[in-house]
Amino acid sequence: MSSRETSVHRDGSPSARPHQPAHRLSVLAEPDTNLLLRLLEPFVIHDVLPSRVDCSAGADALAVVIEFSAEEAVAVRLGQRLGVMVGVRAADLTPAAETAQMRAA
Repeated sequence: MSSRETSVHRDGSPSARPHQPAHRLSVLAEPDTNLLLRLLEPFVIHDVLPSRVDCSAGADALAVVIEFSAEEAVAVRLGQRLGVMVGVRAADLTPAAETAQMRAA
């Protein structure tokens, strides 16, 4: 397995980035129709493309799980930014590997 992964610049040309650790950000928020878009905006600002986004909405809450790869400092910053957004009740950042281990147990 290579230590580099292929990504794409905004102009569409391929580039190589060093392997970055995988993270999972779980967010519990108000069930507002505009909130999902607002949760994803910081990822654009930090040039991070989530590998998976799971969302479930109920009458009283919106639950979103975002999996992505980024340097630790960027992941922490994203977790902090989402955690202080209006309408967000909780934001929990965990390493994706840790989450996979918990599912396997």
